Amino acid sequence: MDIRVLGPVEVCDSGAEIPIEGAQQQCVLGLLAASHGAYVPVDRLIEALWEEDPPKTAKTIVQLKVSQLRKTLGGRIASTTAGYSLAVPADEVDVCRFRRLAAEGRAANRPEDAAAAWERALSLWRGQPLQGVGTAWVDQRVRAPLTRERSDLVEEYASALIELGRHREVPALVQELRDEEPLRETPHALAMTALWHDGRTAEALELFHGVQRLLAGELGVDPGPRLRDLHQRIVEGHRPVVPRQLPRDVAGFVGRQAEITRVRELVREGRVAVVTGAAGIGKSALAVHVGHQVAPEFPDGQLHVDLNGYGQGEPLPPERVLPRLLGALGVPAPGSTAEQLDLYRSTLATRRVLLLLDNAADAEQVRPLLPGGSCGVIVTSRDTLRGLTLQGAQSVRLATLTPGEARDLLADLVGKDVVHTDPEAVAELAELCGHLPLALAIAGANLIGRADLREYIKELHTDRWSTLAVEGDAQATVATAFASSYAALPDDARMLFRRFGLVPGCDFTTHSAARLAGTDPATATRLLTRLASAHLVEEHTPGRYRLHDLVALYAREHCTAGEDDPTGLHAYYLHTARAAAPLLAPSIELLPLTPEDPPYDAEEFADADAATAWMEAEQHNLLAVMDHASGRVLWRLIETLRAFMYGTYQPEVIAALAARGLAAAERDGDLAGQASMHHTQANARFVLNEPRAALRHYELAAEFYERIGWGTGTLLTLTNFVVATSSLGDFHEGAARHERIVKLWEALEPSTKLAATLENHAIVLLWSGRPREALEQQLRANRMRETLGEPPAWRARAGSIVGDIRLAMGDLDAAVQAFEQSLKSAHASRLPGTLSSAAMANHLKGDAARAADLARRAVQTARAGGLRSEYDEARSTLALVDDSIELGVRIATLKEVVASYRHRSYPYLDARARVWLAEVCLRGGRRAEAVEAAEQALDAATRHGLRRLEGLALTLLARADLLDGRLDAARERAARAAEVHREWGHRFDEAAARAVLDEL
Repeated sequence: MDIRVLGPVEVCDSGAEIPIEGAQQQCVLGLLAASHGAYVPVDRLIEALWEEDPPKTAKTIVQLKVSQLRKTLGGRIASTTAGYSLAVPADEVDVCRFRRLAAEGRAANRPEDAAAAWERALSLWRGQPLQGVGTAWVDQRVRAPLTRERSDLVEEYASALIELGRHREVPALVQELRDEEPLRETPHALAMTALWHDGRTAEALELFHGVQRLLAGELGVDPGPRLRDLHQRIVEGHRPVVPRQLPRDVAGFVGRQAEITRVRELVREGRVAVVTGAAGIGKSALAVHVGHQVAPEFPDGQLHVDLNGYGQGEPLPPERVLPRLLGALGVPAPGSTAEQLDLYRSTLATRRVLLLLDNAADAEQVRPLLPGGSCGVIVTSRDTLRGLTLQGAQSVRLATLTPGEARDLLADLVGKDVVHTDPEAVAELAELCGHLPLALAIAGANLIGRADLREYIKELHTDRWSTLAVEGDAQATVATAFASSYAALPDDARMLFRRFGLVPGCDFTTHSAARLAGTDPATATRLLTRLASAHLVEEHTPGRYRLHDLVALYAREHCTAGEDDPTGLHAYYLHTARAAAPLLAPSIELLPLTPEDPPYDAEEFADADAATAWMEAEQHNLLAVMDHASGRVLWRLIETLRAFMYGTYQPEVIAALAARGLAAAERDGDLAGQASMHHTQANARFVLNEPRAALRHYELAAEFYERIGWGTGTLLTLTNFVVATSSLGDFHEGAARHERIVKLWEALEPSTKLAATLENHAIVLLWSGRPREALEQQLRANRMRETLGEPPAWRARAGSIVGDIRLAMGDLDAAVQAFEQSLKSAHASRLPGTLSSAAMANHLKGDAARAADLARRAVQTARAGGLRSEYDEARSTLALVDDSIELGVRIATLKEVVASYRHRSYPYLDARARVWLAEVCLRGGRRAEAVEAAEQALDAATRHGLRRLEGLALTLLARADLLDGRLDAARERAARAAEVHREWGHRFDEAAARAVLDEL
């Protein structure tokens, strides 16, 4: 199908015209075609048909017209609440073909290819767009913009014809534009230039005088500088030298469309376009590529100078460049630099020339060479050349290529077959090249004639620098490109850059850079600005800087000197992390510092939010510092992670780091380090649901703490030992041990450690079915934290525990209130357990929508957090509370969760998941599965003293008995359940059990 709107609205299919009845249908179709790829709102169609006076039935009429068009076009119109859209391929609409061909011409490497594409594009026009249909609104909003697109392309096409020497075609081509817009100077200038170059000087001058009379009569003004300059050159009677100095365009240029468009816009606006970026990023290639695209618009020639800002030898000063430029323009250079500069500017003031100043060192090298008049200027530099903003320059910064662009570049260099045969290897090669165009081009050159791509990748892994070089070409190496950027730095900036190589994988702030450089933040800011200006670092977010992978590798392997020392940075991270720890986890206690530790050097935090922000921003840097640290500093850094185990860092990561720190401490015979690393390992293993492994490490940590005489550490690990013991299901013994630990803490000063122990005791009491006692302990912990003035972060978890206790007691209103209060904290809103418990409270209260929403958030948060136990709890909660999920899916989810608990040691969670599985099965009419799950839950709850879960399982079995007609069994089980819940204060659950008795 062919839909045409660049003229009368027409539709053809297989060569046969399909009639579109009536002007209104044609207008609707024309508007949809002109807006192809977007939905057109009904209101806009109404404006197109009636403008400001639509009938009351306008919307109905539009719907009718669309319906008729659907029948005519075979249903090729899509509709949504946003409006209507033409659902045909873009190539079936002439306006889309026109725009595609226009873009192909602008992207072409050769003017003859551009001209051919533009000729085909213009041939699609058959008259005025949407000819003869629509209101004045269509004239202004559709016809005029499309006509402007055509006029712009006609001018570009005419410029290309002039460059190709096809002068005789131009006057007729632009005559229509001259007639329609007689006050627009560009078509007149194109016609004058073509006549002049075709030897028809008299006609060119007569054309100028005609335009001069027209402007004087209509506006009372003279022609603009472009026409006046052109007229002067014709009058002088000589044909100027037209330099064509642009280097050969880059074959297979890929990507950078946004940057190309921006540079082209700046050149056309008469602004200086500064293309800036790191070494090897492709600045010169892009500048040359754009130069060839816009060359037809600069009929007086194109100049190119390599200013050697970052090459071998000294940068070229302006006094050495000016004679070359004047010579290229056919003008003999006078003796003095001042005279040369005057002549250079005067010569270019009357010409339309493109000037490409490549590889500039600084603004001072460029500023004297900037021409006036109608010339275009592109400058490339590794420096940002901020000083040129005073001359109206605009920067266009190049980043590395995207993975797709890197793949396309390699495909052009080594062949599409290689890329398509092993795309994983190509992606790895691009990654090793840092997606840097120079590195990719060198790799492509080295791969020519080689059959084994993966063998070359192995060589890159072994020695990236010698492999990223073309043999026999000293300039074709990535290291050489970086070396010239490094050499151009002042000494203090070189020193900071070298030290960046000491800490792989980091980004930096002014604070961390100051520690690395051993200076103050103000000086560090100045140095970072200098490095960023040279594109050796980039400010990827405000106030944070990083090195490109290859640049970091270069700093590490080529610049680092023996006197460079990262210990200042290590001290900064150690002490700042320790400063954040008590704000984020007040109950965490770290070994006191000693004179053996680095001198104190930390950022100060106003509150927990500031500490959280720092930790989230610096978490990867902290790990990178640990990769580089050793000995005492290493385990001291790892020790701080105990405060960030619930959110910032994955416990698997902390466990692995603690194992490394422990090995280092054992080698050094460092008892304090061994104690701390066993403690850290134990905490990580406990969070990973490995309580037995945690117990072994807690015992060893307590032993080492005793040997070094740190009683607080011994008590901490004993407390955690009791928690781990309880998690294995020995709740009776766990509660008794907690009571003894509480007494030991009470013998010391009141502290957050005692409050944390009381909180853990409350959880164990809750799990064992003693909510009243649990509430007493938790409220006591809360009061103690209030008295101690602990930062408010504790309230989130405490509120969640109170909510769980109130839920077990059947006080649903108080439970929901506690959870909602807790969720107001940003920290709690990221805790899947709190979200899951809040979902359960709302479910029991009857708010199904709120329960389902909270459960879904819990699943999303747990999935992002990566902790399996939290994910299982969230999934099982969602399966229980969200009735909109298909029954089979909910049951399958709960069975998966139950199966996962078989391999872990959390009997409470296992038994609870079986209770929930029984509940869902019973509600879904699958009584046999419900009874099996409830009996398994009852067995586990009885064995581990989980009294509330015992009562819940009995109630479910009683309900199943009732449904099966086994009334005596139902009565006996319901009575037992009610008694259990009455004894332990589970009012809501007791009511559920008594409901079965009432029904009996």
